[in-house]
Amino acid sequence: MTISPDARRDQPAPWVDTIHLAWHLCISPSTVDNWVAAGILPPPRKHGGKLMWKWSEVDDRLTTKHNDDIDATGMRDAVRREREADESRAGRR
Repeated sequence: MTISPDARRDQPAPWVDTIHLAWHLCISPSTVDNWVAAGILPPPRKHGGKLMWKWSEVDDRLTTKHNDDIDATGMRDAVRREREADESRAGRR
């Protein structure tokens, strides 16, 4: 079975950087940072001087095994911080 180039583009790579992680999760890079701080996402690892996430760990954290570990208050606070940062950046323009 051959996978079309378009199908491969929709699938995350085994290791992703901040930009690609944010893109696949439909969030901003600063939300990635906030979610790591809140424990929603696993921390990145350094590969060749670049911060990377193992996609299987991200997927695992957001779906099944660690779902009970995600603190709803932490998620709410992370989203609130992101919204306030966006509003602050918009006010500077």
